[in-house]
Amino acid sequence: MDHLVLQVVLLYTALCFCPLQSQDNSMVPPMFLNVSKNLVLQQLLLEWDVNDEAYNSEKQMIFNIQINQTGANNVVWNRNYTTALNKSRRPIQWSWAAKEPMECMSYAVRVRSLVISENVLVSESWSDWTKSKAVKGMDIEDSKSYVFPSDKVVEEGSSISFCCIGKKGERISSLSFGYRNYSAGTGHQRMVFTVKNVHLSGAGGLAVICEGSNSLGTVVFVTRPVGEPKDFSCETEDMGTLNCAWQPGSEDNLVGKRSTEFILSDMSNGKVYCHQQPSRNRCSFIMGTQTTYDLRLEARNKLGKKYAYLNFDVAHRVHPAPPFDLSVSERYATAIELYWKMKHKLELLCQIECRHPDGKVDLQSSVSYSTVSHHTVIGLQPYTDYTFRVRCGANQHFWKWSEWSESRTTRTKESAPSGHLDVWRSISRVLDSCRVTVFWKSFPDFRANGKIKTYEIFWEVLGEHPVSQEVPASDSSTALFLDNCSCNISVLAKNSVGSSYPSVITISGASENDHRWEINTNISKEDTTNNTETGVYISWKPQSQFEGYVVDWCNHPRVQPCDLQWKKFGQNESSALITSDAFVPGVQYSFRVYGSHGSTASLLEKKAKYLKELEPTNFPELRVDTANSRLLTLTWDYDHLNGSHPGFIRGYSVFVKDKHGNCTLEGLEKVVIQDGSVICKYTVEDPAKKTLTVKHPGLNKKYSLEVLAFSTSPPNITNNLFKGTMPHIKEVPIPLDVLRSNEETRCILMFLFCFSSVQNCCCPKIPHPTVTPIKVLHPKTLMALSDFTPNDVLVEEPWSCEEKHYYYNQGLHAETPAVETFAFQNLTYFTEGSNCYHSVPTQEAARQKSKMALTSYKPLQHLTPLSNCIDLNYVSQMDSSFPGLMQGDQTGPVDSSKWLDYKPQQALGSESSSPDTSEETIDIL
Repeated sequence: MDHLVLQVVLLYTALCFCPLQSQDNSMVPPMFLNVSKNLVLQQLLLEWDVNDEAYNSEKQMIFNIQINQTGANNVVWNRNYTTALNKSRRPIQWSWAAKEPMECMSYAVRVRSLVISENVLVSESWSDWTKSKAVKGMDIEDSKSYVFPSDKVVEEGSSISFCCIGKKGERISSLSFGYRNYSAGTGHQRMVFTVKNVHLSGAGGLAVICEGSNSLGTVVFVTRPVGEPKDFSCETEDMGTLNCAWQPGSEDNLVGKRSTEFILSDMSNGKVYCHQQPSRNRCSFIMGTQTTYDLRLEARNKLGKKYAYLNFDVAHRVHPAPPFDLSVSERYATAIELYWKMKHKLELLCQIECRHPDGKVDLQSSVSYSTVSHHTVIGLQPYTDYTFRVRCGANQHFWKWSEWSESRTTRTKESAPSGHLDVWRSISRVLDSCRVTVFWKSFPDFRANGKIKTYEIFWEVLGEHPVSQEVPASDSSTALFLDNCSCNISVLAKNSVGSSYPSVITISGASENDHRWEINTNISKEDTTNNTETGVYISWKPQSQFEGYVVDWCNHPRVQPCDLQWKKFGQNESSALITSDAFVPGVQYSFRVYGSHGSTASLLEKKAKYLKELEPTNFPELRVDTANSRLLTLTWDYDHLNGSHPGFIRGYSVFVKDKHGNCTLEGLEKVVIQDGSVICKYTVEDPAKKTLTVKHPGLNKKYSLEVLAFSTSPPNITNNLFKGTMPHIKEVPIPLDVLRSNEETRCILMFLFCFSSVQNCCCPKIPHPTVTPIKVLHPKTLMALSDFTPNDVLVEEPWSCEEKHYYYNQGLHAETPAVETFAFQNLTYFTEGSNCYHSVPTQEAARQKSKMALTSYKPLQHLTPLSNCIDLNYVSQMDSSFPGLMQGDQTGPVDSSKWLDYKPQQALGSESSSPDTSEETIDIL
């Protein structure tokens, strides 16, 4: 019985022990949990341990960590942490960062575990939880109010939570952060506010204020993460002190203890050389005997750290101090000797900069071994200002140049002028002398090498001794009056040291005649093709016998004396763009092209050019020569060859407008203007033609006429063309003719035709009297008509029409010498406007009418001559009443009505004065 009871007890014990053994083998519970908080990092720090078997077997375990807010029964964190154990037996550590300020709340933490093997769970159930560990916050304090975090530095763009804790009985209603407000609703004793994407603060931070029964607050600083330092460099100027400098990797907006700090240390020996604030981005220290450095520059702020590294040999980092006391010891015409000092005695390579007046820079080098150095700068130009400065660097293991020394400006000495002057001439005749004006200017290779005091001109006429003349340095031309233009002329420049080589120009016989050829030659008028805004394009025909060409002109042709300019060209050039700032549109410029051979030149061409042609501004003077129903003749005066015009005159535009706004003139272009009226236009393309005849202008018309000259193109017609009372606009009335209608015209033409037919049949044309010479023995006496044929007269002395008085009663003188005879035609037909016939001495002959027989013709009465014969009058040879002859003591024209009838002629060879009784009477029907 006792034996049976013992067996049952053992069996029960075994059954109870086996599950416990199985649980111990599959579970490793955490032990010795310890929880603390890091307020700087705002973290909870957890540390726990397991049994030794778990470390020895190097198990892989999962720990479930649970964090609760005390008093709120709120689980704020429940996550798994997986780790592999090892035989080092170090306790397991883990940290957790709270979203809210750590001071704001109390927390309770517990942990449990689960063992895995090759990623397979050994047991499906967790171990038991450890005992909860509590971490107290300020929320349990009732006697005082708090705001967290306080004076914290946070990163720009991050989110930050603020905790406001009121003392017992106090309620928090809102929070203000910077310029933003956050409401808490009904209010609690403890409130947490989260602000997202905070912006950069100033050096003083951003204010945080909790509003409640009482206000309480703090300050938060928002900045950027520290950046890696840039441009980290170290160098020495004397091999005794090492100077390091850098630039911050990011801009620092904070100051004092919250700003970025820089720490310079040597990694080879751990020595710290500098601990600097960002306002001083450099550090210097004594090197001693050390020549190689392995430096680290650390930049750090409240948000983190960044590093920059530098390894170097000091001998390769020499940066000398700048030279000083630069001075000039000696000056020559082409060289300058310089001196300067150095702060330290080192082997240096120095660079000397020489700046020319035109800005060109030359560099020369010199090696220096002491604190005082010198160098001679060569290759300079005489009498020229140069500016010098010096810098130096290590001659061995060159690192970088020093700063430049102060500049020093000095002038080289004078020397004789070098090169040649560019010489030209202008030739003209003044009475019996030859006037040669010599011009000169500097060639590109000419250098004055000093201050020019005078110019000396030598001229040598063939067969005579040379003559010289000095002119002031301010002159660039001089006039020579020579008896013979053929000569050699030399020009040279002189300064206080010497003179230049002479520039020679030869004036030959051909050159002497240039001015004559120039006057007689035609000027080639050329358009503005290929011109530019400031340049005039010209071209010429090249000739092989010349070595080059010269073009001269005046920049201001309207100003006298002419400011002659010239430019020389090579043998292969045949065109040029002549540029000058003095060229303006609307001014005519004359260009002369010469061919040069040696020192002689011959005129080849003359050209008139404009930079830009403009339209003329003056108007032709218009005249109306004829204005009737058949013809309208216009004439105008205009000096189209005048060089003062703003462009070459190429023609004229004639505009005609009647008062009705129509154009009915034949041969003229009809143009409709903007107001709808029609204007007649005619373009004359020959500038020398200054007349226009228009046929059939019409009856009883009134026209407005205008003539405009044009240069480049005929002018446009506008509504304002005939507006105003300009003197160049003429108004021409066409008178109303006698013929009023086509019916009257046909009747009168028929009458004239019939009249002409009857006249030709009944009244044949009277033959014109012939001319028979008479003889005058004395130049002032006219012989009697009875001695000669009465329709002829012969005078032995020609007399002028200007003679006004003759004495007809003189006697004949046999001794009067005979003179050359002069025949006058019969003056019985003459024009009314004649002024030569009044001096013909016919009064003496008129006294002999009684001795002459009359012809059988009777005067034609009541016949009015046709319009084309109005000015022709028939006068009897025996009638002394010529127009303009003296009538007694009075002179004057005779009434023209007395000349319109036919007067009897004297019968040839008849002595009777009685009329012929057989004369016929012809009546005109």
